[in-house]
Amino acid sequence: MYHPWSFTYLDNGYNRIGSKNIGGYHMNILLAVLIPIIGALILSFTKKLKGYISILVSILSFFAVLSVYPEISNGQSIEFCIKMFFDMHIFVDKLNFIILSFVSFLNILIVTYSIKYIKKDHLRYYPLLLLTMGFTLGSFLSGDLLTFYIFFEMTTLFSFFLVMYKGTGKARRAGFMYLIMCFMGGALILISLGSVYIQKGNFEICNLNNSASFLFILGCLIKAGAFPLHFWLPEAHPIAPSPVSALLSGIMIKIGIYGIIRFFMTHESIYWVVIIAVSSMLFGVMMALIQSDIKRILAYSSISQIGYMLLGISISSLGIAGGLFHMINHAVFKSLLFLCMGAVIYSTGERKIQKLGGLYKKMPYTMITCIIASFAISGIPLFNGFVSKTIIFDSLSDTFLKIAFILTGAGTIALFCKLNKYVFFGKLPDNLKSTKEAPKLMLFSMIALAVICIFIGVFPNIIFKNLYAGVFSFWSLSHLLEASVSVILGIFIFVLGKKAGLFDIKEYNIDKIYSKFADFISLFCKSVNKIVSKDLNVYILCILLFLIILFFI
Repeated sequence: MYHPWSFTYLDNGYNRIGSKNIGGYHMNILLAVLIPIIGALILSFTKKLKGYISILVSILSFFAVLSVYPEISNGQSIEFCIKMFFDMHIFVDKLNFIILSFVSFLNILIVTYSIKYIKKDHLRYYPLLLLTMGFTLGSFLSGDLLTFYIFFEMTTLFSFFLVMYKGTGKARRAGFMYLIMCFMGGALILISLGSVYIQKGNFEICNLNNSASFLFILGCLIKAGAFPLHFWLPEAHPIAPSPVSALLSGIMIKIGIYGIIRFFMTHESIYWVVIIAVSSMLFGVMMALIQSDIKRILAYSSISQIGYMLLGISISSLGIAGGLFHMINHAVFKSLLFLCMGAVIYSTGERKIQKLGGLYKKMPYTMITCIIASFAISGIPLFNGFVSKTIIFDSLSDTFLKIAFILTGAGTIALFCKLNKYVFFGKLPDNLKSTKEAPKLMLFSMIALAVICIFIGVFPNIIFKNLYAGVFSFWSLSHLLEASVSVILGIFIFVLGKKAGLFDIKEYNIDKIYSKFADFISLFCKSVNKIVSKDLNVYILCILLFLIILFFI
């Protein structure tokens, strides 16, 4: 079987590696998927200790993934076929082993967090959660198009019930929107499979033609929530329970990105994907800036971060490595952000930023972990988001793409300045004076993710050396300068946006947005006019300095 991106770390770069019959490893990697599914069936017959049994199940699944490391670390791949009513192809190499390891570990933390967060209807929640986790792992193990499609649809089905978990009218509406859009993405993938099968008589990856590839990528982009196919994401992710939001945004939207990389991506730039990537980056961050619901803020920021991944994987081989790295990093810091905001909702019962504030004394651990996650997603040096964003930025050669990248980075910094300022600082509302810190089990998951954000940021090569064979300098002057420009510009945007009242919109209304945006532009121009002298020489000097900065970046 041909796999375009079966990675191994060799001195001469990437190398395609074939399958090998490895006895017991077949069952070990299958158990990673089967254990959560079997665990879900067992939970259907018990009413007690569902949460703790789910933790045990997710831990066993994690160790089943780790058990194949000795073979994978030697540069080998594991590939086999299970004969059922269809041929289920399973494939593991360094690429998806890293992803599987992170996903299965995140599953443990999400289940642990759920024990205190989920207060009712355990009978339904934990079986659905384990089934979703099991089929998600299966998606990342898929060795051919048909297997990927089946796992893709199964994750959609069971996560649909998790989105509707609350049972309210809004939850049902969001759930059905999620189901329809993801099934639509699945239908496009199915049509592409049909095209391949009619022409070639099998579902091998190498048989994707141009039209089939287009449909396949489009289906994956719907699952990923990329602009303009995004509108289900800010409806479904915020309405779900926070641990489910972490699963959806941190892990499941990556299935689409992984599908593109595994089954289609080449070294050549795909320009229409680049356009979608940049549009997602800018649209996502702009929409996030004007939201007042803390979970909608995070949902829209996920659209922006998906843009980073798409930009990387559609540019070059270095960009693909950066996109993969950012996919892993985003799973960590976005899961942490949703868990932090879940802790805020759990302790306060509020999710509107106008009704929050001053929680730094009441919830210090939540605040610290949220700030760490904010630094990570903003690309601050020594945090994991910086290293993957730096790789993607370094792969860009087009000036427009670099400017869009910097502007999105600045918008992200402004966004999380806003989130932390309104939630944790300022005046504590009277009705929140009795607020308490989140329970210890919830804090455990949050602190563990925060530690990972820092650890990968300080030691990025532990992951990167498995994704790219070349040498990369993360701490060069140009990379630190680019990060500094984004930070300064981001803080500037936040200060001006706050003065212009851009962040005070209480309801989504397009007229209000245009009005506030016009005020923001007016204030920006006045501020620049005050700072910069009217002297022509000063204007020329400013232009030269800006060009010098762009040159070094």
